[in-house]
Amino acid sequence: MTVMVFGADGYIGWPLSVRLAKELDEEIIGVDNLITRKLVEEVGGTSALPIGGPEERVRAYEKAYGKNNLKIIVGDLTDSEFVDKLIEKYKPHTVYHLAQQRSAPYSMIDVDHAAYTEVNNILTNLNLIFAVKKHSPKTHIIKMGTMGEYGTPRYKIEEGWMNVKYGGKKYRIMIPRDPGSWYHISKVFDTYNIIFANKIWGIRATDVQQGVVYGSRTDDLFNDELNTRLDFDGVWGTVINKYFAQVIAFNKMLIYGTGLMKRSFLSLQDSIDCLFLLGQKPADEGEYRVVNQMEEIHNTLELARRVKKIVNKYGFDPEYVRIPDPRVEKQRHKYSVSHRTLKRLGFKPKYSMDKVMEVIFNDLLRNQDIVKAHADAIWPRVYWDKLNEENKQLYINAINKNLINRSKSYINNL
Repeated sequence: MTVMVFGADGYIGWPLSVRLAKELDEEIIGVDNLITRKLVEEVGGTSALPIGGPEERVRAYEKAYGKNNLKIIVGDLTDSEFVDKLIEKYKPHTVYHLAQQRSAPYSMIDVDHAAYTEVNNILTNLNLIFAVKKHSPKTHIIKMGTMGEYGTPRYKIEEGWMNVKYGGKKYRIMIPRDPGSWYHISKVFDTYNIIFANKIWGIRATDVQQGVVYGSRTDDLFNDELNTRLDFDGVWGTVINKYFAQVIAFNKMLIYGTGLMKRSFLSLQDSIDCLFLLGQKPADEGEYRVVNQMEEIHNTLELARRVKKIVNKYGFDPEYVRIPDPRVEKQRHKYSVSHRTLKRLGFKPKYSMDKVMEVIFNDLLRNQDIVKAHADAIWPRVYWDKLNEENKQLYINAINKNLINRSKSYINNL
């Protein structure tokens, strides 16, 4: 019996692969083209936690757990022939599909980055669908989506479907999508491609609409040889990681816009627990299942305050620096999410947010030389709209007042 993890070298893909291999007496085949390492380097970033290559990672797993059931294959999942041969050879009962360009800012750099994101993400998903239909039609595809597909509507976000009343009649419809970047648009395409494959071929699938994941490790990654990557730059890092990196590098935290933009969050540990559970309790044959995978809702200013409370204990007293929001998004909005399915399946969160956040900070402190060496990459450098002269002047004024210390070369590019 075989389980496959597409995107096994990634932030979530690696700890998921370790968890599956550790818990199951099955063959776990990870697949990755290692491109995220290069894309992060392209924007001046790197992983704050040092990570080995695929072979080193597998050896570290075998040393830690005394098992040899984990393998990583390096290959390009946009190559339909490669994917076809993989599925034909292994006929996995479950495929976790995480092999996608996952950064919204990266997709917004220019037309080439937008095109790369959409082609890469849509092709990997289509290749998997067609290969499963051809060689292993009972395979359960667990596709990683994003809560960002839904946007930030005024109504409560149900799990994929909602009941509406129109013209005096009641209907059950898919929740409208309102993506916020070219990356999020690619994920909407993935959702509809999976839905269509389910409708015409009965492809079994769980569509995981996941919130923002934070955390630097899981219980399974108990030593540095097992590290997963941890991004903190302005393109690939998520908000909590970036706040801690800003504190370490500048003793400041950058608050985008109003700071009142709300999103859903869950820890890396909870993400892995949820994904493992969904594999053990799969969708029925022929079923398309939607799961909203999240635990808490916060705005970015609330998160900054929590970060400040933690770092104060370590002698840091960062100041908040408000800057124009690089994204085009609602600055104030309601946000409510239903996430009943995982609870019904038995999922319970393991650690509090504050506890996980403190672990992140300690991991970054231990590797502060890496953070400081890549400090220039922490600043936001991708804008959804052209940075107008008024906002440019706000940046320059802040720098002149010594609120933000940036390189002159970067200022000249604004």
